[in-house]
Amino acid sequence: MNMYQHNSSLSTPLVPTVWEPSSAEEAVFLKRQYGADAAYIAGSTLLRTQWENGLLSMPEHMIRLDTIPGLRGITEHKQRIQIGALTSLRECGKNQLMRIHGNTCYTACCHIAAPSIRNQGTIGGNISSAVGDMIPALLVHDARLVWLDQANHLAPYEQELIDWLEQVRLGRRSPDAILLGIVLDKGEPDFVSMHHDQEESTFACNSFSESSSWREVSFYRKVGRREAFTPSLVTVAFRALMNREGTLVDVKMAAGGGAGLAMRLSRCEHLLEGQVYDPQQTATLAAQVEEEWASYSDPFASEAYRRQTAGNLLAAGLWEILYQEMERG
Repeated sequence: MNMYQHNSSLSTPLVPTVWEPSSAEEAVFLKRQYGADAAYIAGSTLLRTQWENGLLSMPEHMIRLDTIPGLRGITEHKQRIQIGALTSLRECGKNQLMRIHGNTCYTACCHIAAPSIRNQGTIGGNISSAVGDMIPALLVHDARLVWLDQANHLAPYEQELIDWLEQVRLGRRSPDAILLGIVLDKGEPDFVSMHHDQEESTFACNSFSESSSWREVSFYRKVGRREAFTPSLVTVAFRALMNREGTLVDVKMAAGGGAGLAMRLSRCEHLLEGQVYDPQQTATLAAQVEEEWASYSDPFASEAYRRQTAGNLLAAGLWEILYQEMERG
């Protein structure tokens, strides 16, 4: 394990000590030793923005995670794929395993921040912030997180992303846990992915295969203040299976954005589950999203605006799926 002093370019007298652990276990030990005076760092794109804007204080100790082997890359297993926490957003947005088995996440990785940020920013950092734009997409894929924590005797363990977000919401997240990776279950092998990109949003859906009457339909959309590296105002994701008659099953919807925690929209999901979606339900769906999603207000947007925007994005995205079906005839 190495250690050195880092000369900060920020306007602060603090010169942090940077640690270079050779294992995740060493990193956890350092975090427990220095507590609130230490922070894990990797790409640090979001952390640096928060430090420069005075939203967070620069810690006295920085614990680098990029010196730990085995935390990068995307690997395939029999029933799942695993994404190393230090895999860059750019790599996730180019990987064919992600495209096939996690297409909503694949789409999100192509549209988070600017290309230079995606080159450096990691999927683990986006999640660990608890407010990253990847989180709604991961929620609709029922993602699980792989952690290492002293409280679990330094043995890796999996946790549902939705359960971890609830811990964050309640202020019960472990302060020294390290995110090792993200797990996505594989879908049915006869789903073939197609993608269509738009300037302000991204739509993705799958075509029917010859051997199945069901296909996956999904989309991811976000609205931000501008194209630069600023948190989105609203981010939504949708994923379901649809048959040739237009019946929707296994419906999953999520919304987030800004400094608010993302959440699954279970009542909205129930509204659509097992139903043939009627375009006349568009207003009803938008209103249900507005009612269910717990958002917040800040100087950039009111809670009412965020809720209304999320409802409109999800209703419009679903209508687009149906419109494309009618076009295919």
